[in-house]
This record gives sequence, structure tokens and C-alpha cells, in this order.
Amino acid sequence: MPIERYRIASSTLALFHEEGRQVAHPVPAGAIITIDGAGFNGDRLADVTWDGKKVMMFAQDLRDRAGPL
Repeated sequence: MPIERYRIASSTLALFHEEGRQVAHPVPAGAIITIDGAGFNGDRLADVTWDGKKVMMFAQDLRDRAGPL
């Protein structure tokens, strides 16, 4: 699947896997994320890469706060 890049327009929460659990941290405005070509349809969590880390972000947040590059 193709990889797509997006820029976050406003700070958005992402879930990071830390010490066996999911922890929410903000991804700042202006950050570049990548997502596979499956996109972020529906209301589920989407697997994305930010700053070299695999994280999960809510699909609705990505639709509202991210734009393609």
C-alpha cells in the first residue's frame, strides 16, 4: 500500500505504547505524519508514524486536523 504524508494543523492527541500500556500525548501543530494508503476511514483509531514512532490517532481527529502534503 502507498504511504501518504499529512501535516497536523492543530495539536492532536496520539496514543503511544509505553511500558505495556497506551498513553496519550499531544502531537504538535505542524508535525508531519505518515499513514498507509488504507487511510483513516470510519471512526476507528488509525496507525500512523510520527517522529519515527508508531502511534495511533483517532480517524476523526485526522480528518478534522490534518491535511495531505
